Amino acid sequence: MGKRDSNTAFFGQPKGLSTLFFTEMWERFSYYGMRAILLFYMYYAVTKGGLGMDQTTAASIMSIYGSLVYLSTLVGGWLSDRIWGSRKTVFYGGVLIMLGHIVLALPAGVGALYGSIALIVVGTGLLKPNVSSMVGGLYSVEDRRRDAGFSIFVFGINIGSFLAPLLVPWAAQGFGFNLFGNEMNFHAGFSLAAVGMFLGLVQLRSWW
Repeated sequence: MGKRDSNTAFFGQPKGLSTLFFTEMWERFSYYGMRAILLFYMYYAVTKGGLGMDQTTAASIMSIYGSLVYLSTLVGGWLSDRIWGSRKTVFYGGVLIMLGHIVLALPAGVGALYGSIALIVVGTGLLKPNVSSMVGGLYSVEDRRRDAGFSIFVFGINIGSFLAPLLVPWAAQGFGFNLFGNEMNFHAGFSLAAVGMFLGLVQLRSWW
């Protein structure tokens, strides 16, 4: 669990909230950034930098992937409660998510796609349910700041979710400089998602 803290270092909230705010913001950035271009990556022709799947198969993979992400949170909650505790579970989850994006950033074909999906599914299952419980752990039962703290935390989620679909496709299109000609470089976009999760891990590790 998080450290219960009576200080007001982060907008009148415990200092630890800033760590969890940015950790979750970057996690959501990496997740939604990857999803913003993943479907296109799967069904774009190989000559255009994609995997050349038919659109029905690609859409099915995306649906299964989204479902598994939320189902995996059951395992993440159990591991946190019984084995690792919230902090280690969140950190391990972030590492797996980052590795998943790094695998996608490599031009290694369909095998890398499935490997990255497995890593991100497991990693999100570890991180997602436990980072929220850590926010609650920052406050005592009597602390009236709890509701405001969760509102600030959710705002961080929304920032990451909003910026990701803008910045990751921008990176895939050449960072505004048309670096890749008229083609999409999906791997550059996935690399930016990996950087986002790395920043979240640095933020979390600095709190230990």
